[in-house]
Amino acid sequence: MWLVSLKIVKVEHYKDSPNHTHSLIESDRIKRSQVVRDLVEKEAVKNYPPPAITSAIKEYTTKLGLDASVQELRRKEVANIKYKVRGPLEVHLMCDFDLKSDISKSISFLIEKGYRVESYYVSHQSTKSAKGIVFAHPKQLEKLQRYRWLTLIDSTHKTNKYD
Repeated sequence: MWLVSLKIVKVEHYKDSPNHTHSLIESDRIKRSQVVRDLVEKEAVKNYPPPAITSAIKEYTTKLGLDASVQELRRKEVANIKYKVRGPLEVHLMCDFDLKSDISKSISFLIEKGYRVESYYVSHQSTKSAKGIVFAHPKQLEKLQRYRWLTLIDSTHKTNKYD
């Protein structure tokens, strides 16, 4: 039972258990409201880090007048909700047990998404040889042909178990 004027939720226990009350803040501390969970899930889909999500939620709920319900919202709780939301979205990024299989699956994934993929091997007499894959979307290649310049960004460095 919600006693609005007193800002108290009265919980009646099953059978002969004694009655007791909790403030709304205490209830929110124990379990997040569905509104707050929904807000966190919507931000988690954007894949921001948990501290950024926590700050955004606190700022947004202040504007909505719900700031009391997120006073005790913690980064760890947000991280857990984010994991539940993002985990299924990132399943295709998990590694296999061997490098050859991972590379093969990566190449297949990129080709399926419309990328042009080339494997390379470079042998140097003075240094070790190098091998890898290069990929680009056809639209990127069109821009390269048109403007004759290229920007390279290594955003995959040390992002998996192979470094």
